[in-house]
Amino acid sequence: MMNEQLLQTVRKERPYPRPCALCGKLALHGVVIPYDVKIKHDGKLHEFHIPALPSDQCSECQQIYFTNATADAKNNALRDHIGLLHPAQIKEFLTKHNLTQRSFASHLRVAEESVSRWVNGESIQSRALDTLMRVYFAKPDVREMLASGSFISITPNETAGPSSMVST
Repeated sequence: MMNEQLLQTVRKERPYPRPCALCGKLALHGVVIPYDVKIKHDGKLHEFHIPALPSDQCSECQQIYFTNATADAKNNALRDHIGLLHPAQIKEFLTKHNLTQRSFASHLRVAEESVSRWVNGESIQSRALDTLMRVYFAKPDVREMLASGSFISITPNETAGPSSMVST
């Protein structure tokens, strides 16, 4: 059932059949294939299996082509694999907390364009920023602190403890 839903999504995006770039025949169709992927993210190579990856395949020469739907599916599979928030989840949290992308970006001290790319699925946030987002959304005091611009500065000394932290 899942494969059929993926195929329906792919079919809506592009008319089939289409010409194959390799053999030139009008034989390109949407397919769902199992795929072993290697993706480097955040300085680490992640290897995992995607059981149902939407792509295009020529029924004449069997050439497989990756599409925008393929890239989106790979990115979502990577988010699942390493446990990152998905774009829809980030949007949901922004709505729940009545935040604009601009204010959220300001609170996290990142570019507004970065937040836009995360929300639109155009890029994947780092694990560190994902953790910061989760803490931000889960803890009202963290949201308040970051929204106010006040930070806890830590003065370097050998016996760092509560007394070495100063609120600014």
